[in-house]
Amino acid sequence: MSKGMGLLSKLYNAIVTSVDKFVPNRLKPFWESPAGPKTVFFWGPTFKWLLVAAGVGDVINRPPQLISLNQCTVLAVTGLIYSRFSMVIIPKNYNLLAVNLTVAGIQSYLIFKHLKWRSENKGNVDFEYPNHYRNPDEFW
Repeated sequence: MSKGMGLLSKLYNAIVTSVDKFVPNRLKPFWESPAGPKTVFFWGPTFKWLLVAAGVGDVINRPPQLISLNQCTVLAVTGLIYSRFSMVIIPKNYNLLAVNLTVAGIQSYLIFKHLKWRSENKGNVDFEYPNHYRNPDEFW
């Protein structure tokens, strides 16, 4: 339950209170747990699974030449950092661990996919940067 006094906190508390009556007894331990649906420890990682869905969409649909190495690297590294964080905090959050390891794995695969494409097409690719001088002998 939220301890805030704002409108959204009151709305959240009203929803949780009304749903409390309908939670089956066998789901009560999960519902009442410190990382359960009554807390941000549950909802933050749950919505982060949408980031996983976006990554899977990139794996399936995005051509390797359009993959951003900077973006994928940052997402992979933060996935690893927050995986460690999820095991250090109290309560341990296994949903957060799972989503961050999945994000790190998908983004690492996208990095590999782009670098593989880059190495296979080393001489055939011409990047155009209209406002910057580029040495034609330099690939990177």
